[in-house]
Amino acid sequence: MKIWKILSPKVLTAEERPDAVSGETQAKVKVTKLLLSDADVRNYSGTLHPKYPLVPGMFAVGVVGEAGAGCTAVEKNTRVYLHDTLPCGSCEHCLAGDTESCAHPRTAGMNGEGFLRDFVVTEESMLSPLPPSVSDEEALFVGVVSACEAVVDKLDAPKGTHVAVFGAGTFGNILSQLLIYRQAVPVLIDGSEEKLAVAAQCGVYYTLKTDETLKDELMRITGGRMAAASVYCSFCGVPPETAFEMTAGGGRTVFAGFAFPDMQAKLNIAQEKRLTLCSVTNGLTNYGTAINLLVNKAIDIAPFRIRTYPASEAEKALAESAESLEKGINEGPAVINMLA
Repeated sequence: MKIWKILSPKVLTAEERPDAVSGETQAKVKVTKLLLSDADVRNYSGTLHPKYPLVPGMFAVGVVGEAGAGCTAVEKNTRVYLHDTLPCGSCEHCLAGDTESCAHPRTAGMNGEGFLRDFVVTEESMLSPLPPSVSDEEALFVGVVSACEAVVDKLDAPKGTHVAVFGAGTFGNILSQLLIYRQAVPVLIDGSEEKLAVAAQCGVYYTLKTDETLKDELMRITGGRMAAASVYCSFCGVPPETAFEMTAGGGRTVFAGFAFPDMQAKLNIAQEKRLTLCSVTNGLTNYGTAINLLVNKAIDIAPFRIRTYPASEAEKALAESAESLEKGINEGPAVINMLA
């Protein structure tokens, strides 16, 4: 099979590697489409300082081409989402059979091999069959929806609760839509009017700019109470203490994303306000829930302006996405069609 590797910052190469199903519960999947995450792009540019060489590609869908005799959930020609986060298999939880509580999960394209390749051979348990009502493009966001559902679980926000979401990128946008579906009231905050406009097209009602009017506007929306909870999305471009300042005393701040930059935060603000801090980096247990949410049209990706590249232009997709990130331009998510 053909596999793509990042050898060093902004250097992508392809090589051939043999592959075959070697276990009865394994399946061989033809990767059909791949969504480049921000982490993939930052690994390509070198800003996350990953360990090279690295196979990128966090989110992917494909079709089963071969299934082992012990497979029961998938068979040949089953369309599937490839799980972006896998249990490590070696921690005390995994050894006890409780892989959902894995202490050291491996994320595709980060600390595990990604899906930028022709084929993937994996355990059947790492595949989720996709219903016909969920398109390939929608299915590529299963991992993001799954992680956002984990954030909602952490927030445990009752109906009508105001939640300040910092960062209007793909993660913050989908999280805000999911909060609305769960009957909370998100207030999406970002410095980019363009990103906020996309979110508005997705049905997010409250959007605010990160400027000198932020606090006053948030107080107006919340009736002077500030947000009961907040979510700080990775690489959102604002200091973490801004999230603390916009959260009511005794509230909760969730740091969410698949990768984080090195950063410093004024924790004294969180301490003075008695905030609870926690983090979410994956949605390991929520893939089925995420697919059901997409079936129920809880998430609208139509306004995302997805850019599609053939597999032969994989490096171009990474390079153009990296340039957009560096310039702060909102070009929309990049998808690689592995069949083109």
